[in-house]
Amino acid sequence: MMITSLLTKLSSYIQRTPTGLTILAGTLLACYQYWVGPLPIWLQLVFCISLLLLVGIPHGALDHLIEQERTIRQAQPFSLARFLTKYVLMIAIYGLAWVFFPVFSLTIFLLISAWHFGETDLENAPDDRYWSLIRLVAGGFVVAFILLTHAPEVTPILGRIIQNNPQALNLWGEAAAGAGSLLRGWATLAVVLAMLALGHQPMRLNGWRLARLGMVLLLTYMLPLLPAFMLYFGGWHSLSSFGIIQSYLQRPGKPTQTIWKLWRQSIPLTLLAFGFLMAGAGIWQSYIPLFDPLPYLFILLSTITLPHIQVMHQLDLLRK
Repeated sequence: MMITSLLTKLSSYIQRTPTGLTILAGTLLACYQYWVGPLPIWLQLVFCISLLLLVGIPHGALDHLIEQERTIRQAQPFSLARFLTKYVLMIAIYGLAWVFFPVFSLTIFLLISAWHFGETDLENAPDDRYWSLIRLVAGGFVVAFILLTHAPEVTPILGRIIQNNPQALNLWGEAAAGAGSLLRGWATLAVVLAMLALGHQPMRLNGWRLARLGMVLLLTYMLPLLPAFMLYFGGWHSLSSFGIIQSYLQRPGKPTQTIWKLWRQSIPLTLLAFGFLMAGAGIWQSYIPLFDPLPYLFILLSTITLPHIQVMHQLDLLRK
Protein backbone atom coordinates (compact mmCIF):
# COMPACT_ATOMS: atom_id res chain seq x y z
CA MET A 1 0.00 0.00 0.00
CA MET A 2 2.79 2.37 0.94
CA ILE A 3 4.70 1.56 -2.28
CA THR A 4 1.58 2.20 -4.37
CA SER A 5 1.06 5.54 -2.64
CA LEU A 6 4.67 6.54 -3.22
CA LEU A 7 4.49 5.57 -6.90
CA THR A 8 1.28 7.58 -7.30
CA LYS A 9 2.88 10.62 -5.70
CA LEU A 10 6.00 10.19 -7.83
CA SER A 11 3.93 9.92 -11.01
CA SER A 12 1.97 13.02 -10.05
CA TYR A 13 5.19 14.94 -9.34
CA ILE A 14 6.73 13.95 -12.67
CA GLN A 15 3.63 15.10 -14.53
CA ARG A 16 3.78 18.46 -12.74
CA THR A 17 7.57 18.77 -12.87
CA PRO A 18 9.01 16.67 -15.72
CA THR A 19 12.38 18.43 -15.38
CA GLY A 20 12.81 16.34 -12.23
CA LEU A 21 13.54 13.44 -14.59
CA THR A 22 16.15 15.60 -16.31
CA ILE A 23 17.97 16.15 -13.03
CA LEU A 24 17.75 12.43 -12.25
CA ALA A 25 19.13 11.48 -15.69
CA GLY A 26 21.95 14.01 -15.41
CA THR A 27 22.81 12.79 -11.92
CA LEU A 28 22.98 9.18 -13.11
CA LEU A 29 25.30 10.14 -15.97
CA ALA A 30 27.51 12.19 -13.64
CA CYS A 31 27.67 9.29 -11.15
CA TYR A 32 28.59 6.86 -13.93
CA GLN A 33 31.38 9.16 -15.02
CA TYR A 34 32.65 9.56 -11.44
CA TRP A 35 32.51 5.90 -10.40
CA VAL A 36 33.03 4.01 -13.68
CA GLY A 37 34.92 6.36 -15.98
CA PRO A 38 34.37 8.57 -19.05
CA LEU A 39 30.99 8.18 -20.69
CA PRO A 40 31.26 5.90 -23.76
CA ILE A 41 30.44 7.58 -27.05
CA TRP A 42 27.60 5.13 -27.67
CA LEU A 43 25.99 6.10 -24.35
CA GLN A 44 26.34 9.80 -25.12
CA LEU A 45 24.73 9.27 -28.52
CA VAL A 46 21.87 7.18 -27.13
CA PHE A 47 21.16 9.82 -24.49
CA CYS A 48 21.29 12.70 -26.97
CA ILE A 49 19.28 11.04 -29.74
CA SER A 50 16.65 9.94 -27.23
CA LEU A 51 16.17 13.47 -25.89
CA LEU A 52 16.26 14.90 -29.40
CA LEU A 53 13.52 12.53 -30.56
CA LEU A 54 11.38 12.69 -27.41
CA VAL A 55 11.40 16.44 -26.75
CA GLY A 56 14.02 18.37 -28.75
CA ILE A 57 12.49 18.07 -32.22
CA PRO A 58 8.84 17.65 -31.06
CA HIS A 59 8.73 20.99 -29.24
CA GLY A 60 9.64 22.72 -32.52
CA ALA A 61 7.25 20.53 -34.52
CA LEU A 62 4.31 22.34 -32.87
CA ASP A 63 5.07 25.73 -34.42
CA HIS A 64 2.24 25.43 -36.95
CA LEU A 65 -0.27 24.78 -34.15
CA ILE A 66 0.94 27.88 -32.30
CA GLU A 67 0.58 30.00 -35.43
CA GLN A 68 -2.84 28.52 -36.14
CA GLU A 69 -4.03 29.36 -32.63
CA ARG A 70 -2.64 32.90 -32.95
CA THR A 71 -4.57 33.55 -36.16
CA ILE A 72 -7.76 32.12 -34.65
CA ARG A 73 -7.51 34.43 -31.65
CA GLN A 74 -6.90 37.41 -33.92
CA ALA A 75 -9.79 36.42 -36.23
CA GLN A 76 -7.44 35.92 -39.18
CA PRO A 77 -7.39 33.08 -41.72
CA PHE A 78 -4.68 30.46 -41.28
CA SER A 79 -2.93 28.90 -44.25
CA LEU A 80 -0.57 26.03 -43.54
CA ALA A 81 0.97 26.42 -47.01
CA ARG A 82 1.67 30.11 -46.40
CA PHE A 83 3.11 29.36 -42.97
CA LEU A 84 5.42 26.64 -44.31
CA THR A 85 6.51 28.85 -47.22
CA LYS A 86 7.48 31.63 -44.84
CA TYR A 87 9.20 29.10 -42.57
CA VAL A 88 11.26 27.58 -45.37
CA LEU A 89 12.08 31.01 -46.82
CA MET A 90 13.57 32.13 -43.50
CA ILE A 91 15.61 28.92 -43.37
CA ALA A 92 16.91 29.43 -46.92
CA ILE A 93 17.88 33.08 -46.38
CA TYR A 94 19.69 32.32 -43.15
CA GLY A 95 21.39 29.34 -44.79
CA LEU A 96 22.76 31.61 -47.53
CA ALA A 97 24.01 34.03 -44.89
CA TRP A 98 25.98 31.16 -43.31
CA VAL A 99 27.65 30.41 -46.63
CA PHE A 100 28.90 33.96 -47.18
CA PHE A 101 29.12 35.41 -43.64
CA PRO A 102 29.83 32.55 -41.22
CA VAL A 103 31.14 34.66 -38.31
CA PHE A 104 28.29 37.15 -38.54
CA SER A 105 25.76 34.32 -38.82
CA LEU A 106 27.22 32.57 -35.78
CA THR A 107 27.04 35.82 -33.80
CA ILE A 108 23.39 36.25 -34.73
CA PHE A 109 22.67 32.66 -33.80
CA LEU A 110 24.29 33.02 -30.38
CA LEU A 111 22.38 36.24 -29.71
CA ILE A 112 18.97 34.88 -30.70
CA SER A 113 19.66 31.65 -28.81
CA ALA A 114 20.54 33.68 -25.71
CA TRP A 115 17.29 35.61 -26.06
CA HIS A 116 15.26 32.46 -26.70
CA PHE A 117 16.69 30.62 -23.68
CA GLY A 118 16.19 33.65 -21.43
CA GLU A 119 12.67 34.14 -22.74
CA THR A 120 11.79 30.56 -21.79
CA ASP A 121 13.64 30.46 -18.46
CA LEU A 122 11.98 33.72 -17.34
CA GLU A 123 8.66 32.94 -18.99
CA ASN A 124 6.51 35.27 -16.87
CA ALA A 125 8.76 38.31 -17.07
CA PRO A 126 6.99 41.59 -17.89
CA ASP A 127 7.33 42.93 -21.42
CA ASP A 128 9.49 45.97 -20.76
CA ARG A 129 13.05 46.99 -21.58
CA TYR A 130 14.44 46.14 -18.14
CA TRP A 131 13.17 42.57 -18.11
CA SER A 132 14.01 42.17 -21.80
CA LEU A 133 17.62 43.02 -20.97
CA ILE A 134 17.78 40.58 -18.07
CA ARG A 135 16.31 37.85 -20.28
CA LEU A 136 19.06 38.41 -22.85
CA VAL A 137 21.79 38.51 -20.19
CA ALA A 138 20.45 35.45 -18.35
CA GLY A 139 20.06 33.42 -21.55
CA GLY A 140 23.50 34.55 -22.68
CA PHE A 141 24.96 33.33 -19.41
CA VAL A 142 23.51 29.86 -20.02
CA VAL A 143 25.00 29.74 -23.53
CA ALA A 144 28.36 31.08 -22.31
CA PHE A 145 28.45 28.71 -19.33
CA ILE A 146 27.93 25.59 -21.44
CA LEU A 147 30.40 26.67 -24.12
CA LEU A 148 33.16 28.06 -21.88
CA THR A 149 33.12 25.18 -19.40
CA HIS A 150 33.69 22.85 -22.36
CA ALA A 151 36.18 25.05 -24.22
CA PRO A 152 38.60 22.24 -25.25
CA GLU A 153 35.73 20.41 -26.97
CA VAL A 154 34.17 23.56 -28.43
CA THR A 155 37.33 25.06 -29.97
CA PRO A 156 37.89 22.54 -32.83
CA ILE A 157 34.17 22.49 -33.61
CA LEU A 158 34.05 26.28 -33.68
CA GLY A 159 37.04 26.40 -36.00
CA ARG A 160 35.31 24.19 -38.55
CA ILE A 161 32.04 26.13 -38.34
CA ILE A 162 33.61 29.58 -38.94
CA GLN A 163 36.17 28.30 -41.45
CA ASN A 164 39.05 29.01 -39.04
CA ASN A 165 38.54 32.77 -39.07
CA PRO A 166 41.64 34.02 -37.14
CA GLN A 167 40.01 37.07 -35.51
CA ALA A 168 37.05 35.09 -34.24
CA LEU A 169 39.24 32.25 -32.97
CA ASN A 170 41.53 34.71 -31.16
CA LEU A 171 38.52 36.32 -29.48
CA TRP A 172 37.21 32.91 -28.46
CA GLY A 173 40.67 31.93 -27.16
CA GLU A 174 40.80 35.02 -24.94
CA ALA A 175 37.30 34.33 -23.61
CA ALA A 176 38.18 30.68 -22.90
CA ALA A 177 41.41 31.66 -21.14
CA GLY A 178 39.52 33.96 -18.77
CA ALA A 179 36.40 31.79 -18.53
CA GLY A 180 36.22 31.82 -14.74
CA SER A 181 36.41 35.59 -14.37
CA LEU A 182 34.12 36.15 -17.34
CA LEU A 183 31.41 33.85 -16.00
CA ARG A 184 31.62 35.29 -12.48
CA GLY A 185 31.30 38.80 -13.86
CA TRP A 186 28.43 37.75 -16.12
CA ALA A 187 26.57 36.13 -13.21
CA THR A 188 27.09 39.24 -11.08
CA LEU A 189 25.76 41.44 -13.87
CA ALA A 190 22.69 39.21 -14.20
CA VAL A 191 21.97 39.44 -10.46
CA VAL A 192 22.40 43.23 -10.38
CA LEU A 193 20.19 43.72 -13.43
CA ALA A 194 17.56 41.39 -11.94
CA MET A 195 17.51 43.47 -8.75
CA LEU A 196 17.10 46.66 -10.77
CA ALA A 197 14.35 45.08 -12.89
CA LEU A 198 12.55 43.87 -9.76
CA GLY A 199 12.76 47.37 -8.31
CA HIS A 200 11.33 48.88 -11.48
CA GLN A 201 8.57 46.29 -12.03
CA PRO A 202 8.24 43.58 -9.38
CA MET A 203 7.67 40.02 -10.52
CA ARG A 204 7.15 36.87 -8.53
CA LEU A 205 10.13 34.61 -9.11
CA ASN A 206 9.74 30.85 -8.84
CA GLY A 207 12.66 30.04 -6.56
CA TRP A 208 12.26 26.27 -6.86
CA ARG A 209 12.25 26.48 -10.65
CA LEU A 210 15.40 28.62 -10.65
CA ALA A 211 17.00 26.15 -8.23
CA ARG A 212 16.23 23.28 -10.63
CA LEU A 213 17.75 25.27 -13.48
CA GLY A 214 20.86 25.78 -11.34
CA MET A 215 21.06 22.03 -10.72
CA VAL A 216 20.78 21.33 -14.46
CA LEU A 217 23.59 23.79 -15.23
CA LEU A 218 25.75 22.26 -12.49
CA LEU A 219 25.24 18.84 -14.06
CA THR A 220 26.21 20.18 -17.51
CA TYR A 221 29.51 21.25 -15.97
CA MET A 222 30.21 17.65 -14.95
CA LEU A 223 29.38 16.08 -18.32
CA PRO A 224 31.01 16.11 -21.79
CA LEU A 225 29.82 18.76 -24.25
CA LEU A 226 27.28 16.70 -26.21
CA PRO A 227 25.24 15.30 -23.29
CA ALA A 228 25.73 18.57 -21.38
CA PHE A 229 24.14 20.62 -24.14
CA MET A 230 21.34 18.10 -24.69
CA LEU A 231 20.62 17.93 -20.95
CA TYR A 232 19.85 21.66 -20.98
CA PHE A 233 18.34 21.93 -24.45
CA GLY A 234 16.23 18.78 -24.42
CA GLY A 235 15.80 18.07 -20.74
CA TRP A 236 15.16 21.63 -19.62
CA HIS A 237 14.46 24.10 -22.42
CA SER A 238 12.31 21.83 -24.59
CA LEU A 239 10.32 20.48 -21.64
CA SER A 240 9.73 24.03 -20.41
CA SER A 241 8.59 25.04 -23.89
CA PHE A 242 6.12 22.15 -23.94
CA GLY A 243 4.56 23.55 -20.76
CA ILE A 244 4.32 27.05 -22.24
CA ILE A 245 2.77 25.74 -25.47
CA GLN A 246 0.32 23.57 -23.55
CA SER A 247 -0.83 26.57 -21.49
CA TYR A 248 -1.22 28.74 -24.60
CA LEU A 249 -3.19 26.21 -26.64
CA GLN A 250 -5.60 25.45 -23.80
CA ARG A 251 -8.84 27.35 -24.37
CA PRO A 252 -11.84 27.58 -22.03
CA GLY A 253 -14.55 25.07 -22.88
CA LYS A 254 -12.18 22.88 -24.87
CA PRO A 255 -10.91 19.39 -23.90
CA THR A 256 -7.83 19.45 -21.68
CA GLN A 257 -4.67 19.87 -23.77
CA THR A 258 -2.27 17.47 -22.09
CA ILE A 259 1.45 17.20 -22.73
CA TRP A 260 0.92 13.69 -24.12
CA LYS A 261 -1.72 14.93 -26.56
CA LEU A 262 0.64 17.68 -27.71
CA TRP A 263 3.45 15.18 -28.11
CA ARG A 264 1.27 12.95 -30.28
CA GLN A 265 0.39 15.94 -32.46
CA SER A 266 4.09 16.60 -33.01
CA ILE A 267 4.85 13.06 -34.25
CA PRO A 268 4.30 13.62 -38.03
CA LEU A 269 6.68 16.58 -38.36
CA THR A 270 9.10 15.02 -35.87
CA LEU A 271 9.37 11.88 -37.99
CA LEU A 272 9.74 14.00 -41.12
CA ALA A 273 12.58 16.04 -39.59
CA PHE A 274 14.34 12.96 -38.22
CA GLY A 275 13.91 11.13 -41.52
CA PHE A 276 15.48 14.07 -43.33
CA LEU A 277 18.47 13.98 -40.97
CA MET A 278 18.85 10.22 -41.35
CA ALA A 279 18.67 10.51 -45.14
CA GLY A 280 21.42 13.12 -45.06
CA ALA A 281 23.52 10.88 -42.81
CA GLY A 282 23.02 7.97 -45.20
CA ILE A 283 24.09 10.00 -48.22
CA TRP A 284 27.15 11.22 -46.35
CA GLN A 285 28.23 7.75 -45.24
CA SER A 286 27.60 6.14 -48.64
CA TYR A 287 28.94 8.74 -51.05
CA ILE A 288 31.12 11.30 -49.25
CA PRO A 289 32.49 9.63 -46.07
CA LEU A 290 35.60 11.87 -46.05
CA PHE A 291 33.49 15.04 -46.10
CA ASP A 292 33.21 16.81 -42.72
CA PRO A 293 29.44 17.08 -42.07
CA LEU A 294 29.63 18.82 -38.68
CA PRO A 295 29.66 22.46 -39.86
CA TYR A 296 26.75 21.85 -42.21
CA LEU A 297 24.79 19.91 -39.59
CA PHE A 298 25.21 22.81 -37.17
CA ILE A 299 24.20 25.30 -39.86
CA LEU A 300 21.13 23.21 -40.71
CA LEU A 301 20.05 23.08 -37.07
CA SER A 302 20.62 26.82 -36.62
CA THR A 303 18.55 27.68 -39.71
CA ILE A 304 15.67 25.56 -38.42
CA THR A 305 15.96 27.27 -35.05
CA LEU A 306 15.55 30.80 -36.44
CA PRO A 307 11.87 30.59 -37.51
CA HIS A 308 11.06 28.56 -34.38
CA ILE A 309 12.42 31.34 -32.18
CA GLN A 310 10.30 33.86 -34.08
CA VAL A 311 7.15 31.77 -33.50
CA MET A 312 7.90 31.34 -29.79
CA HIS A 313 8.58 35.06 -29.39
CA GLN A 314 5.17 35.87 -30.87
CA LEU A 315 3.62 33.36 -28.45
CA ASP A 316 5.38 35.05 -25.53
CA LEU A 317 4.02 38.45 -26.54
CA LEU A 318 0.49 37.08 -26.88
CA ARG A 319 0.62 35.59 -23.37
CA LYS A 320 1.27 38.98 -21.72
